[in-house]
Amino acid sequence: MIFCAYVMALAALTAPARAETEAVSLPALMYHHISADAAARGDYVITPAELEADLEWLRRNGYEAVSVRELAAWERGGAELPEKPVLITFDDAQLSFMLYALPLLEKYGMCAVLAVVGDYADEYTASGDMNAAYAYMSWADAAEAAATGRVELAAHTQSMHSASGARRGCRINPGEDPEEYAAALSADLERVERSIEAAFGARPYAFAYPFGFTCAEAEAVLAGRGYAAAFTCEGRVNRLTRAEGELMRIARFNRAADSPAAALLGA
Repeated sequence: MIFCAYVMALAALTAPARAETEAVSLPALMYHHISADAAARGDYVITPAELEADLEWLRRNGYEAVSVRELAAWERGGAELPEKPVLITFDDAQLSFMLYALPLLEKYGMCAVLAVVGDYADEYTASGDMNAAYAYMSWADAAEAAATGRVELAAHTQSMHSASGARRGCRINPGEDPEEYAAALSADLERVERSIEAAFGARPYAFAYPFGFTCAEAEAVLAGRGYAAAFTCEGRVNRLTRAEGELMRIARFNRAADSPAAALLGA
């Protein structure tokens, strides 16, 4: 009895330390448009030089970019993460990613997640417009980016990327029937998933909430469709412990023009 009590007490003392050791700090950065025009800088636009400064700072300070596949494998206990992982994401899949971001990812040996809005990719696939000042990537562009092995394609909805209108992003409306909502979101996702599968060779396993508008009902739909991770717009470092579902609420720092990675990550 005394021995059993001792073992239980010892376990109680060591459990917090073990949990502390196993926890992983994961900062995630959210980028949008890259523009060579310094006058265009703003909350969602930075210059190529600013992006390169971020990647150089990350590498110099020991950060290693990780993929969602790596995070999912770690969550299952089948892989280890680097000592200082960082998740790099680009929302909306603007054409400037191909022109500026992809070469820099290759230069610095990093990977990124590219969240594609199906309607935007459809539009620019049809138009052929390649003005990097405003255009979005076509599906051929997305396939080319994915083929480098440095880019994972994520879903950013097909037609629900709107902050106003019928609903806020893909969030359920007040009073909306949950089953009807789930059917509507699933139908939207099915369309963008098919296009991503054609470009990427596999259905997406990561999702970016439009404008960060989340809800439990959307998370349930995503989990049911096999997504391994989903991104919010909360500005904080993620503390991962392999707890169930924690990758479905990955927080990200928005990289605005006056918020370099060094400042966002606490340097």
